[in-house]
Amino acid sequence: MTRPPRRTTGGWLILWASTLALAGGAGAAALHRADGVRTRAVAPVVHTVTIDATSYQPAQLVVHPGDTIVWQNKDLFPHTVTSKGAFDSDVLVNGKSWRLVARRKGTFDYACVFHPVMKGRLTIE
Repeated sequence: MTRPPRRTTGGWLILWASTLALAGGAGAAALHRADGVRTRAVAPVVHTVTIDATSYQPAQLVVHPGDTIVWQNKDLFPHTVTSKGAFDSDVLVNGKSWRLVARRKGTFDYACVFHPVMKGRLTIE
């Protein structure tokens, strides 16, 4: 005669802890790529580019799909953030900002249509 399995809370605690560890920790979701490799979801990041003294700071920025880039005009002059065929902020006067959510991978050079010497580069990888 066999005994039925005994239920203990310790077993559930071990199961919960091992599941949490496999998922990458609290708040992280486990993902599977097409090749079956397990990866960890990374929360999108907000990056800020300041427009001041007729320049973009930082002038070069590397982001990931899903990240948001915010350009804030702190200069006295109006500016744009324009990448031909990719994105265009329209006119940003002093104190205004414009947001872009990175979607497609690539390198995008951009400039201000009013001040062509103002140049920046956004890389989405």
